[in-house]
Parts: sequence; structure tokens; C-alpha cells
Amino acid sequence: MNLSELPIGQFAVIKSVKAEKKLRRHLLDLGLIPETTLKMVKHAPMGDPVELALRGYSLTLRRKDAAQIEIETVNQPAFRQPENSADTRLKKETAHPGLGEDGLFHSDKDATPLPDHELLSFALIGNQNSGKTTLFNQLTGAKQHVGNFPGVTVDRKNGAIRHYPNTNITDLPGIYSMTAYSDEEKIAIDFLLDNKPHCIINIVDANNIERNLYLTMQLLSMDIPVIVALNMMDELANNGGSIDINAMEELLGVPVIPISASKNQGVDELVRHAVHIAHFQEKPKKQDFCDKNDHNGAVHRALHAIIHLIHDHSEMAHIPPRFVAEKLLEDDSYLEKRLKLDKNEQETIEHIALQMEKERGMDKNAAIADMRFSFIQKVCEQTVNKPLTRKEQIRSQKIDTILTGKYTAIPIFFAIMALIFYLTFNLLGSGLQEIFENLIDKGTVWFDGKLTLWGVNDALHGLIIDGIFAGVGSVLTFLPIIVVLFFSWQFWKTQATLPAWRL
Repeated sequence: MNLSELPIGQFAVIKSVKAEKKLRRHLLDLGLIPETTLKMVKHAPMGDPVELALRGYSLTLRRKDAAQIEIETVNQPAFRQPENSADTRLKKETAHPGLGEDGLFHSDKDATPLPDHELLSFALIGNQNSGKTTLFNQLTGAKQHVGNFPGVTVDRKNGAIRHYPNTNITDLPGIYSMTAYSDEEKIAIDFLLDNKPHCIINIVDANNIERNLYLTMQLLSMDIPVIVALNMMDELANNGGSIDINAMEELLGVPVIPISASKNQGVDELVRHAVHIAHFQEKPKKQDFCDKNDHNGAVHRALHAIIHLIHDHSEMAHIPPRFVAEKLLEDDSYLEKRLKLDKNEQETIEHIALQMEKERGMDKNAAIADMRFSFIQKVCEQTVNKPLTRKEQIRSQKIDTILTGKYTAIPIFFAIMALIFYLTFNLLGSGLQEIFENLIDKGTVWFDGKLTLWGVNDALHGLIIDGIFAGVGSVLTFLPIIVVLFFSWQFWKTQATLPAWRL
């Protein structure tokens, strides 16, 4: 059956993803890979969208997109305790890898520290709703410059890190992957490849770590110093969860700093480490994310063959070979154009991809996504102790039971809309409108008297009183109603969506 037909509470295994190229790759990046087990959690009151649970996180999907995913129902999978379970991990202590620490470790012994006077540039990047804007505000305070990225209308915010005037941090759009689906993702790719910041600050939601680390995996291949900011660690701890920070640093090969951006906890430590690795240009440790001895061995061989094939092109285009090799296997035409490969090289890459697909047993886009999620699963099994339930999730479910219930959702929606209109046109809006009208009337009378007293020309007098005060004033009397309506709706929308995005 199709995923859109899966009943609530039922488990299934993905057999294939039938969507077209761009959408298909987007679904694969979301974790909807063949052989993945998932559960249908609930449907929206009108049936669209649907909420799924897979790979340790929740995912909302439009029904028409879910209809393009072929599944096979299965019984509830047995719970398997990871080999490195929480009890085992708590009994051992992982030595601190010393990444980003003064005098301890430098990943690239040949790297030359930047001059003390050089302006250090940083890029802040992460998934949407990971707390990126909150962290940017904590880092820069009120000293921000807002503009647009060249050629697009996407906001660009820059600012110096507080107490570090010789720095500049750019807040990139929130994205889920470094594949160029949208303007936001193209902006992020172009900025990192063309501007080459001295350090990437990757913010990761600790409560949704499996999903957030997918972007991290791609950033680690870009040969730019990276620091991972594990945000909302206070929420994870309050729910009984924990993360072995030292072990995660060792596996990822970059500094990992636990923070709470909303409470300004750990931000100073994050800044110290970020400035350090930017100054000393400590790049991620060289490592393979695909194990050549497991089922991803075919991916390993294909990637390294392509790396050797296009190494000279990647150097001329100033694009890291590992990053571009993954993108070529994913048929990323956006980056392929920047390499300027000849026809023979393109055909060779196609043959390498076909052989990989044959050995791996799935198409190349799914194989690359599976390689990343396999490494993420390895990292999480060895470092993350997630609570089975979260207070925010339980609260959200209780609220959703009423607000999105099959029989209660629509009546509640109309009741809320009726309340908003009552506040707008009666209780608040009409009162403010009356006050506004009185002020305009009194201003008109006062100004009319002054114009008469000053002997102003009749034509100009009529233009000011009958044109400006009467005409513009009548329009302005609607301003209180519009303001009340806008803020009432924004308030309700914020309250309604706050519990849900935490999932």
C-alpha cells in the first residue's frame, strides 16, 4: 500500500519512493529510505498532513507526498537495547579528545594560525526551529546588520560577536540539507564555498539530534573548521536524557559544546572554542563515514573512485573533493556545473554509480542518504541516552487531543475565530477605533481653526482639511481594528504551534 493509506498506530517498512527527482531526494534526506521502519502517529483533522515517527524523531508529511511512498505493513518491531546502552555508558568515562582547546590538539599539524589582526568570519547554520535565531541574538546582541543575499530577497544578518570586535558572524537561512532544492539551500552552499568562512557554527537540537545531524554530516565534508552547538540541553536533561559529549566529539572529529541559547548557558564556552579553531584553522578530523566492511562498502568504493577522478577539478573549483563526490553521486547538477567535467569523466562517474547501485541493492541517492543515517545511528547509539517520553511531547499530545481531535478541531477553530472577531470589532477594536476617531476629529477642528486664523488660501485650506484630514483620517480609523486582528491572530498561531515544533 501507499504510506498515505497506513492506519494510525500501524508500523510499516518502506519498500520504494516513487516521487520525482527533486522531491524524491528531499524525501530521502528526511530519512524516508527503503528498508526504514516507521509508524503512523496521527492525521490532521482534515486528513492532511500526516505525522510519522521514524529514526527517533517525528516527521510531518503532506498526504500527496506520502502517497508516493510504497510500504509494507509489519508488526510492532521488538525494542532492541543498543550494545552501548545508557547503563554501560554511565559506567565508563570517555577521555576528552581535546578538540578546540588551547595547547591540546590541532587536527592539521601543517595549518598556519591566522594573523592576530585578521577579521575572523563565522557562518551560523542549522535546521529550522533549532534555536538558530536565538543563538545569533545571544552572540551579537543588538549590533546586527540586516540586508539581503545578492540576487535574492532572503534576509541576511551579520554582526560582530560580543566582546570580540574582530569577528563577523553571518546567520544563514535554516535548512535541512546541503542539496540545492531551494533558494535558501543554494545560498548556504554558495556562501560556504565562495566566502569560505573561517569557522562554521552548526547548531543542533539535542532533542531532535538524529534529524539535525544529517546536515552536520555534510558540513564535515566541506574542509572548513566546524563546531557543533548542542542546543536545548537543559530540556533534554530535565526529561532524564543525557549525551556523552566527549564520545560524540571523538566520533564526529569536531568540538561539541552543550548550550541552552534561550538561557544563555554555555554560549561563552562556545564562543571561546569557535574563536580558537577559527584562529588556528582546526579542520574536522579526516575520517570515512562509510565503513568499507559493512553494507556501505560499495558506497565507500564509489566515493573514493570519484574523489580520485575529479580531484584536479575540485582543486580548480576550490570545492572539497569528498563533498563534491557525494554530490555527484546524488546527481547534484548545481555543483556539477561548477566542476566543468568533460564527457568522458561524466560517463565514468555514471558507470561507477551504476556499479555501486548493483552492489548496494538500492539507487545511488538512497545509498548516500542511508550511508549518512547509518553513521548517525552509530553516533547516537554510542553517545545519546534519549528519554522514552518528553514532558513537552506529553503536553503537546494532550493539547493536540483536543485542538486537533476528529470531532473537536473544527468547532474549536470556529470558536477561536469568533473570539478573535469579537475582540477585534467589539471589545478592543471598536473602543480603540472610537478613541482614534475622536483624536482625528479634535485635530481637524484645531487645525481648521489655525488655518483660518493664519488666512491660508482656500484651495490649500480645503486640500488639507477635506483631503488629508477627512480622507486619510477616515482610512486611519481602521488601523486599530487591523492591528488588533493581526496581533490576535499572531498570538493564537504562536500558542498553537509552540508545542508541535518541539517534536
